[in-house]
Amino acid sequence: MDWGIVVAIILAIVFFIATIVLTLRLSRRKKPVWASITNKIIGLDTDAPAELKLFFAEKPVRDAYRTIFIFFNKGREPIRKNDVAEDIAIHFKGADILQQPVILKPSKEAIKFSAKQIVKDEDNAIELSFHYLDYNDGAVVEVLHTKSQKITHSGNIIGADRIRGIGEFLPPRPLELRRLLREYRIFWLLGILGIAFFVMMLVTAEDVLEVLFALAYFLILVILISMPTLRRYIKFPKWSGTVEKKGAQRLS
Repeated sequence: MDWGIVVAIILAIVFFIATIVLTLRLSRRKKPVWASITNKIIGLDTDAPAELKLFFAEKPVRDAYRTIFIFFNKGREPIRKNDVAEDIAIHFKGADILQQPVILKPSKEAIKFSAKQIVKDEDNAIELSFHYLDYNDGAVVEVLHTKSQKITHSGNIIGADRIRGIGEFLPPRPLELRRLLREYRIFWLLGILGIAFFVMMLVTAEDVLEVLFALAYFLILVILISMPTLRRYIKFPKWSGTVEKKGAQRLS
């Protein structure tokens, strides 16, 4: 018996188990995150005649924007109402919020997610509240407002390092093969070359260690190739891809 191979296999198993345990332990944290996407609904250009006016509910405006944002717990440790040490708010710097926000989609009714407009020191913001947020629990919220210089957040949750903004809100879509081939053709090309190299290594391997090395190379390659796709499609919870509103186009 080749004890070198046995030791290598045992170390590989130990490393695999340790990786799973560490991943699960790190995921047992509170991870409040949010993301937003903003679209201009209507507006007046700089060269528009002075006689041309826009109104929203009898209030004169020069433009109107629709921001949809999501707030949810990406960690596996629940966030409870009593954990909120400082109210959570999404701030629309330099903008006027035109009406109270609308909850487009909560992950489930039991979390009792709510949002309301607040104004403090001429700062327009949306304050969020909930009873609890389990893993991937949260809600998608719609806000109508005038042009904003920047959208930021504030708040403090006990047990969470911080509240993180994770970029643009792109609700997950089905994994359609045609779209993936079109959007990630360079990664598929690298994958084909990698598979060819893997087969060549497998054919020319002279012992078990070389076969194991070729297999490890192949698994690492698959993970690297799939990362761009996985990041796009699992970044947000599945329920957020079903958002729709009467008179509005589906986001999913």
